[in-house]
Amino acid sequence: MKPTIFSFPMPRRSLLAVLLLLGAAVQIAGFPPARAQSASSARSSSASIRTPDFDESVRWYQDMLGFRLLGSQSLVPGRQAVLERSGFLLEITEVDHVLEADRDPHATGNVAVTPLPVISFLVADVDKEVQRLRKAGVEILQNPEDELDGRYRTAQIRDNGRHRIELREPVDENGFNAMGR
Repeated sequence: MKPTIFSFPMPRRSLLAVLLLLGAAVQIAGFPPARAQSASSARSSSASIRTPDFDESVRWYQDMLGFRLLGSQSLVPGRQAVLERSGFLLEITEVDHVLEADRDPHATGNVAVTPLPVISFLVADVDKEVQRLRKAGVEILQNPEDELDGRYRTAQIRDNGRHRIELREPVDENGFNAMGR
């Protein structure tokens, strides 16, 4: 199946906004329907990354983490794609350069090695997911471990570029995994 290519003029942020509205009703697999949440407890449902390796990054997220391509478009500064996994939207934007060593890592338009995770995904079993990704050659930055508050079991990986990604497995106060493990 050929991915949808947006051929009408659309401001960069509008594509993600439209897709967020379309995907707002999608719930994360294994979780009960959403209840009213305060802004401080709401889960993030989207993220955006920038990469000079656009095609490779889109393929990596599809092959390694199971994302599906919702659409892509070519813009003056580069290409942009929106991918989806379990209701989570990921926008990948092409940039033509990487961050120079002496530049500010927060400067707009640059890509830097991230010291903290830029994306956090819920997974059913962190240990199994890390084992699968390790076999596939993905760089594991932090092996699975329980957080101090005992609510999540986490691990960290690095994508094909330089983005740090956190994998989170929810665990309730009795040590029960809410996603069925």
